[in-house]
Amino acid sequence: MLWREAVINAIHRYNERHGTNIVKRQIFINEEIEEILTTTNSYGQTPTQTLSRILQELRDEGFLAFVNHGEYVLLDRPISVEKEDLPDNVLDQAIVNDMLTIDNVIVSDERVFIRQRRGQERLHRLTLLNYNNECALCDISDKGFLIASHIVRWADDPEKRGSLSNIICLCRFHDALFESGYISLADDLSVLKRKNVTSMILKKVLFATSDFKFPKSHYPTFRIEQMCFGN
Repeated sequence: MLWREAVINAIHRYNERHGTNIVKRQIFINEEIEEILTTTNSYGQTPTQTLSRILQELRDEGFLAFVNHGEYVLLDRPISVEKEDLPDNVLDQAIVNDMLTIDNVIVSDERVFIRQRRGQERLHRLTLLNYNNECALCDISDKGFLIASHIVRWADDPEKRGSLSNIICLCRFHDALFESGYISLADDLSVLKRKNVTSMILKKVLFATSDFKFPKSHYPTFRIEQMCFGN
């Protein structure tokens, strides 16, 4: 077995044994180095240096996030935001890797509620950054008006709650229009607008709606439902 695979397997064992996503480096070495050496059939004189190199490579590739001095989190599996307190950089990397999961809000447990709120706040922040802090359908850039708008609704598909490809940065006006079916996006992300609108204000907002402005990454890739057109 290669060192990389052996180290990842060892981290998974450590996580399961300790019931945490956070790996404490020295404890990990003490508990797993012999098993790693056995499975890799390695008998060199500097195994900890090799282990350090593999850990650094995993960090460089975005699979291992630095938590604190001598502490890491492996991000090759889903990370539950409710399970434990994690620093912002770990939550951000989990979101970028499409590995953050957010469960239904449990208001009876204050710690879990706070963790969920932090996860949602990081998701909101990264969504705005992904769209250059501007509505994807107009020029509004005041953060007080910007929303992380889910394409597939929050309650409809829990697995997509933490996915940046399911979230568009919209202003409050276009979020309401999107939610009410006055606008939608075709599969090629061209903007679709409801016809036969009688309100002069809505007509003006729809007229001022720009072409969809693509994000830096995590493009919406799944089919976007078209709602309410022709009504």
